[in-house]
Amino acid sequence: MEKPEVFLERQDAHFAEADVAQFNWQTSLPGVSERERSFVRHLVENLPAPLIELGSGEGANLFHLTGTPGATPLGVERSLNKARFAARAAPDSRFVCGDATALPLATASAGSVLIRDVLHHLPDPRAAVYEAVRILRPGGRLVLAEPNARNLLIQLQMLLVPAERGARQSTPESLRDLLAPLPLEGIERSMAAPFPLDRVVFHPRFGLPALGRSRPVVRLLSELEAAIGRSTDENRHSYVVLRATRNDDPLP
Repeated sequence: MEKPEVFLERQDAHFAEADVAQFNWQTSLPGVSERERSFVRHLVENLPAPLIELGSGEGANLFHLTGTPGATPLGVERSLNKARFAARAAPDSRFVCGDATALPLATASAGSVLIRDVLHHLPDPRAAVYEAVRILRPGGRLVLAEPNARNLLIQLQMLLVPAERGARQSTPESLRDLLAPLPLEGIERSMAAPFPLDRVVFHPRFGLPALGRSRPVVRLLSELEAAIGRSTDENRHSYVVLRATRNDDPLP
């Protein structure tokens, strides 16, 4: 078992700088950006304001919310370099530098909290979920989206990128267990993105992102994913999505 401080040191080293190529890939490449925009907007659909995203990175998720109604979203990011980049790249949102496990935000200050692709990068994901619930006001909504360790493409990602190997502990059951002790109700689980081939084929480092500009290629990959999704156990889809509502009970 790796020591938490060693795990965190590797994460900080990997994610210290703003990844401009990754941001452009998520927000500008036609074969990826349209899907990303649809996914993010679906995650936050009908969420009460203000929305706070934990681990906002370069701001790609909040960038995709540009033009949507509601109070200005706030992103919290551990890397100062990423937070500064995000402030320029997504000017319709606000960003602060802070640790997801010790948020610089007041209790019951959030209408909703989004956590996407973050928990598997933390040595103590329970602390981050606890903090997310702390800042939610009663009736506020929590949305959690994490990779599923049972998905073959997620397994490939863990093999190629050491900083992603924390996803080995990420399953539908383990993620639900994180929420179980907290003052949340109406916990709903869904699965998404059965086999996102576009994230491999168009990957900015390991794939051929230029192919993302080809509509026939994008359409073919979409059809292949849909076919795989129809024939694959839902519990092996690439994303686990949990939604829950903060109740009036105190935090344990």
